[in-house]
Amino acid sequence: MLYLPFSKYELWFLVLPAFMLLFKFREGYFWFFSGFVFFSLSLRCASVAAVEFGEIPTVFFYLLFLPFVLFMSLYQFYAPLKLWRTFLKNQSWTLPFIYVLFEILRSHFPYGGFPWLVVGELSVYIPVIRDSLLYTQVYMLSLLLIATGFLLVEKRLKTLVVMWLLFTLFGVFAIEEKEKKLLEANSLRVALIQTAVPQGDKLDRESFRKHAPSILQMVEQAIAMNPELIALPESALHFLYSDEGDEYLIKLKELSYKAPILVGLVDIREGMKPYNSAYLLKDGYAVDYYDKVRLFPIGEYMPWPFGFLKELFPAISGLDYASGERQKPLQYKNMMIATPICFEVAYYGLVKKLSEEANLIAVLTNDGWFKDSDCTHQHYLWARVRALENGKYVLWVNNTGDTGSIDPYGRVLERMPYMKRGVSLHEVKLVP
Repeated sequence: MLYLPFSKYELWFLVLPAFMLLFKFREGYFWFFSGFVFFSLSLRCASVAAVEFGEIPTVFFYLLFLPFVLFMSLYQFYAPLKLWRTFLKNQSWTLPFIYVLFEILRSHFPYGGFPWLVVGELSVYIPVIRDSLLYTQVYMLSLLLIATGFLLVEKRLKTLVVMWLLFTLFGVFAIEEKEKKLLEANSLRVALIQTAVPQGDKLDRESFRKHAPSILQMVEQAIAMNPELIALPESALHFLYSDEGDEYLIKLKELSYKAPILVGLVDIREGMKPYNSAYLLKDGYAVDYYDKVRLFPIGEYMPWPFGFLKELFPAISGLDYASGERQKPLQYKNMMIATPICFEVAYYGLVKKLSEEANLIAVLTNDGWFKDSDCTHQHYLWARVRALENGKYVLWVNNTGDTGSIDPYGRVLERMPYMKRGVSLHEVKLVP
């Protein structure tokens, strides 16, 4: 019941009976095994990236995966209960707060945190309540949903009703505020390109290069739609931004004379340091760029003590990516675009910082690593949360699927099917 709300089945309401059972059976082994099954089922999709594309043998993957799940189960489930039973057992109402406290802790520690499978994400399925995210944040909605399970078990229905009325009131005020801002906001025509390059091709430079002509043809197709911005996904093309002699980079820059182009590219700068970046091109050069700040462990850098994996598996060897330092939106004329890249969308503080001065959020990503799995769905869920928290339109620009736009109310306006190559035109608003 904990897994299904975060799966592609979207059975979000099952989170309530799941926590009712947890609060009814407050034994360490019950909480631990519940967490172990939850994380095992929810994160098993990581095997696609590790085994199929990372060339890690299945047996070795599970030798790494199961200890990680064990750690997460102890961290998020057993430790909160143990802390409560040791110090606060006589104050049962504190247990939901302690669980959420550990959600916050694991979102920051270790290795920059793992802000994934946070209960508050599921609020995007609840009308009006989800809009309260404008004044709160995802962890407060975690508290609402988790405390609901607790209050139902404790039969404190008056407290439950008051709590839901309070968040509903926040939601109503938030809707009114967003409506006012949308009336004053300028419109923007955006063409989003879903490149649909198989991940296997992306990992081979020559195979990846063969897709460049058709991708640039889609850029030309987008230009014909007369957009005010064209957006492509993370690592959209095979070349480095510094590969000035590459014919396809030259062509892309030429096309930027006709429309601004936001594109994710890798580049190597400052003494052979690779960066995962978003570039805003216009009139043949980058008017602004953003380097990814929060790097993904093992995928983009190898944290201690896992350096030995590079020696064992060539697919994850090579230079670690360098982390960017500037946390500002990209700027061109009246556009101020926050561009969290891939997994960065899950970090509340980072996206909030990037979005403070922005009037549009564009998430550039490549979920080809996970194919059409639960991991891809879980990732997309964060985009809806960030649209609600910041009260701004979010463009989800993905290589493989769900490319589209989300409005400030968290509603998905349009999304492209999985691995369909094409261009879609969206009318969004620049919300200050």
